[in-house]
Amino acid sequence: MSKNSDLKETPLCKTHVELGAQMTEFAGWKMPLKYESIISEHKYVRNEAGLFDISHMGEFEIIGSGAFDLLQYLMTNDLQALKPGKSQYSCICYENGTVVDDAIYYMESQEKFRIIVNASNTQKDFDWIQSHAKGFDVRLKDVTLKRSRIAFQGPKSEEYLTLFSETDLSEIGRFFFKHINLKNYPVIIARTGYTGEMGFELSFNNDYTLEIWKMLIDTRARPIGLGARDTLRLEACYSLYGHEISDQITPIEAGMPWVVKPKENVDFIGKKALLRQKKEGTERIIVGLTLKEPGIIRANYKIFKSNHQIGYVTSGGYSPTLDKTIGLGLVETVHSQIGTPLKIKIRNKLKEAEVVSTPFYRNI
Repeated sequence: MSKNSDLKETPLCKTHVELGAQMTEFAGWKMPLKYESIISEHKYVRNEAGLFDISHMGEFEIIGSGAFDLLQYLMTNDLQALKPGKSQYSCICYENGTVVDDAIYYMESQEKFRIIVNASNTQKDFDWIQSHAKGFDVRLKDVTLKRSRIAFQGPKSEEYLTLFSETDLSEIGRFFFKHINLKNYPVIIARTGYTGEMGFELSFNNDYTLEIWKMLIDTRARPIGLGARDTLRLEACYSLYGHEISDQITPIEAGMPWVVKPKENVDFIGKKALLRQKKEGTERIIVGLTLKEPGIIRANYKIFKSNHQIGYVTSGGYSPTLDKTIGLGLVETVHSQIGTPLKIKIRNKLKEAEVVSTPFYRNI
């Protein structure tokens, strides 16, 4: 969007400005890019705790006797692994196996689910789910603008949250969630995140947003912008829509075969194409990359082998944790073996690079 007035604002937008954040446009929202520096914010999350405003992300509720069956039809992962109080990561795919979006859904009961989707795809996802809901007894609600979402990430996050809750947060396992009170404010808290660090994500009514933010920021936690959120997820090798997954890239090509389950007797969207790829393999695959000489890898840089372009960088940048440049790239599978020497074109120069193991970092 070209005009600031056109941008949507989260309930915390004015707070970010007051805290000195450098604001930027992201998916039609006015969001904090950074408060101090991306590197210092990144390191603070790895060592202490960081507070992220993620209220720009979409949040839906699916309610009705057909909720479970609808999601089994739409998602590549298998909801049979769920029970009330547990969440699951999955992709929503087209019939050819490419990705509509990735999402996390939270099972309240067989008849009620909450779904978090990417900000850039909120309307597209809502329309996609709605268009496939015919014949299922469900009601789909978009509660994105009625609720706020905060990620509280870092090794000290549990310690700081425990100050405000009587719930034993250590009992909430990864991808589980609970309804709790932070002081007197009701929140849904999940042990999920996008940083590769131990932490939580919270969802709550907009009425409590400023109070909850202030309560958490008054601990030793610091506010963190989108810049560090991206470098953190890159180190953890979490896919970003439009980069590692898209309407041109399947979950199998993205190196996530575990997110595609056979689901016997469920003809989910994309099943035929994805199970074929899972069985036969793909001609291209996402790999980890690093440079063997000075330089920074950036998205869309071309990747070469023996003067032949074999792919492109999907995400890249400087890793504050590892103090080196890292990246992810979509390359021809025959060149995907760890240790394979490659070249990446940076400013019209071919730089020596190498395929490396992933993730670069995770502490969850």
